Amino acid sequence: MRGLYIHVPFCIQKCLYCNFFSVQYNDILADKYIYALLKHAVKFKDKKIDSVYIGGGTPSVLSLRQLQKLLQSLYKIFDLSRVLEFTFELNPESVSKEKLHFLKEIGVNRLSVGLQSVDDMSLKFLGRIHDFKTFCDVYDIARKESFDNINIDLMYGLPGQKLEDWEQIIKKILIFNSEHLSLYPLSVEEDTQFYRSNVIVCDDVQRNMYDRATEILTSKGYIHYEISNWSKQNRESFHNTNYWRNFEYIGLGAGSAGYLERKRYKNVEDVSRYIGLLKNGCNAEIENEYINDRIYSVETIILGLRLLDEGLDVSCFKKPEHYNILLRCLKDKTLKIKDGKIKLAKKYVFVFNQIASKFT
Repeated sequence: MRGLYIHVPFCIQKCLYCNFFSVQYNDILADKYIYALLKHAVKFKDKKIDSVYIGGGTPSVLSLRQLQKLLQSLYKIFDLSRVLEFTFELNPESVSKEKLHFLKEIGVNRLSVGLQSVDDMSLKFLGRIHDFKTFCDVYDIARKESFDNINIDLMYGLPGQKLEDWEQIIKKILIFNSEHLSLYPLSVEEDTQFYRSNVIVCDDVQRNMYDRATEILTSKGYIHYEISNWSKQNRESFHNTNYWRNFEYIGLGAGSAGYLERKRYKNVEDVSRYIGLLKNGCNAEIENEYINDRIYSVETIILGLRLLDEGLDVSCFKKPEHYNILLRCLKDKTLKIKDGKIKLAKKYVFVFNQIASKFT
């Protein structure tokens, strides 16, 4: 299986917690960027693609004309006839009925909506530029356009947020009956406004919120299939699940990464430089790493353990050092084994990084 990830690095403005690579949207710059991105895509035109994910940034900030140029051209460059899942990320303030209609018409079959909170004061605190009503309106339009696979992103553990506040948010979001939910704790990262402003979060509060969300969502029929993701039956994110299975993916766009034939690469994190390199027929990759057998084994284990229901085959632990660590983890019950599959014990999910680091 092989995925195609396309990075659209444009935003109207940067959220206060965000440390992802993005730049302010400019119509002329975006036109040049799309041209460069499509030129980059031609390099991989013979690769078979099973899933497509357009992320950002904020892909929905592109104009309808730009979306048409990008997506229609992708269908001319790649054979997308076998694509099982085509995901498009959007923010409520930058999408319209016309854009959603085009996305549905062209073949996008999954939306991922950056909501983050149902509370307008929290949205303002995070630096989001939409309100909850805008999300509701966009969600309604998406359903009317026959989108039947929608993910909603939520953020928890904001300063001052209480467990009962979070419970009400979860219960409110369940009314929308979305097929997928992605829940992330607020993390204060360097090179963000929150970091410069000394915003503080509480790990213990976030852990309690995580546990409570898990209880509520599983009681409502959602499957906790990955550490930060819940879905209805057979609505897991196919594209993202293949990342965790350590399968190949092509990364197009400034700042994106790819993994092909045991080689991991990253493209330059500079929109103007990316455009210039592609315009002059140069390579946009600034990092390359060959994934040898040892690195491959470690990454397969760490990524695979994120898949809480699927786990990974015990044969992935065939290296003596990994097998010995596995035995210790089985003994202390942080990992479990069933039918030849090794899985993370769900009560240890919030300390996954400490468990995974033992295999590095």
